[in-house]
Amino acid sequence: MGNDQEMNNFYFLVMISLVFLFPIIIFLLVGRKKAENGLLLPPGPFAWPIIGNIFNLDPNKPHISMLKLAESFGPLFSLKLGSRLFIIASNPTSAREIFKIHDRELSGRYIPQLTHRIPEVQNSVIALAIECNERWRFLRSIGHSELFSSQALQSDSQSRVKRVNKMLEFLNSKEGQLLKIADFVFATVANIVSRMMVSQDLVQNWSHSEKMQAIVRRLIDFGIPGLVDLYPLLSGYDFWSKKRAEDYMELNRITWGDFVRERRMKQKKLDDDDVGTQDFLDSLIKNSLNDNEIFNFLTEFFVSSESLTTLIEWAMTELMRNKEALTKLEDELAEAVDEQGRILRESTLTKLPYLQAFIKEVFRLHPPSPFLVPRSAIQTCEVMNYGIPKDTIVILNAYALGRDPKTWEDPLSFKPERFLKNNVDLKGTNYELLPFGGGRRVCAGYPLALKQIQLIIASLVHGFHWSLPHGTISTNIDMSEDFNITLRRKNPLLLIPKRKNYFVVE
Repeated sequence: MGNDQEMNNFYFLVMISLVFLFPIIIFLLVGRKKAENGLLLPPGPFAWPIIGNIFNLDPNKPHISMLKLAESFGPLFSLKLGSRLFIIASNPTSAREIFKIHDRELSGRYIPQLTHRIPEVQNSVIALAIECNERWRFLRSIGHSELFSSQALQSDSQSRVKRVNKMLEFLNSKEGQLLKIADFVFATVANIVSRMMVSQDLVQNWSHSEKMQAIVRRLIDFGIPGLVDLYPLLSGYDFWSKKRAEDYMELNRITWGDFVRERRMKQKKLDDDDVGTQDFLDSLIKNSLNDNEIFNFLTEFFVSSESLTTLIEWAMTELMRNKEALTKLEDELAEAVDEQGRILRESTLTKLPYLQAFIKEVFRLHPPSPFLVPRSAIQTCEVMNYGIPKDTIVILNAYALGRDPKTWEDPLSFKPERFLKNNVDLKGTNYELLPFGGGRRVCAGYPLALKQIQLIIASLVHGFHWSLPHGTISTNIDMSEDFNITLRRKNPLLLIPKRKNYFVVE
């Protein structure tokens, strides 16, 4: 009887020991694994079997969760989400290693399983191309020559300013009324882009802006990863991605189908020598892209309208909160117009130091994409003395980059003046600020994006006095964020315009 009691006590102690030792055993088994080159992975929180670090992230604020993890584990840390290994970079040193030193080894893309179900997607997109192959270079060259080169931007200048002037006319007709900033900004940006691509305005009426923006947001949301992206073994049961791919293709056809069909018919009627005025769509047809490839390519560029709208809405928010910055910007723009005060020239805006500093500061605190498009390791490599295994997903947290206290003095304060003292640019060569990425994967459209941003902000500030809704004071402006690939304002910014200067943009 005594032996039975002792045996029971022994088993009880063993069970208790296993309960307390279980996390340690699991950590030793799946914790700091080594890459193929023998180096340890970057540090990170303990990853549970099967689920990994899913509970370490707030699904509504993953950019903030990862910023806090960087504070605990360093500027380069690892996460397991499901069965996928992620490496998160959060400071200029890690960004430089990814975008410059190991740009080739980390030049792949991980794309959601959904995209594998979309016809021709790998033959017709730049940002989500799995590898930097000949087709990728060909597509970038088309985009550059037709849309983003200096010559293309110059030739399309009048189209941009015409749409901005239409925006100013609309605002003048709405003087004294409460307006949703995102609506008219989106319509302007979207029409600038669509005019370059298909020679037509997609937002035909100001009242249609919200509907078109909803379509663009739906297209962006198709990029949100699903369960199968974290657990590839479930791909055989992935009926969800198939349905979403069908919805995406249908939305693409609704948006672009008529344009492409009419243009193909028009080109068949033209003689070889009678080419007329050519736009981006003509170039795609001339280069033998099929309909699905054209739909995908047009959509890739058009959805950037949402990111630019988000950035400009945050810019107007900061101007309402920072009267000193608003006054300095107003004064600089007043000096930039012609002698009669009637013309604001687009060509002068890049020469205005405070405007450029202001835009950089908005990008720093409010990056429209808090996570840059994920990269994938095409081969095992070493970053900051840590091993990065092949096929690892590598993400730069642009939100954390702009708040790094070792880089930025008083990082949470809005101070455009900080950029008057340095030469940091937005082209992907300064690793303190990378809203458009860097290296060979730098955003192809950033030259056009910057021109639109500075032109619209300058026009809004120089043309109108803006006031908050009755009863709202600047210190109480809601700054809540809504994360959904882009980092939007949770609640739309509502302002009242009052005409200040009568001028036109040229």
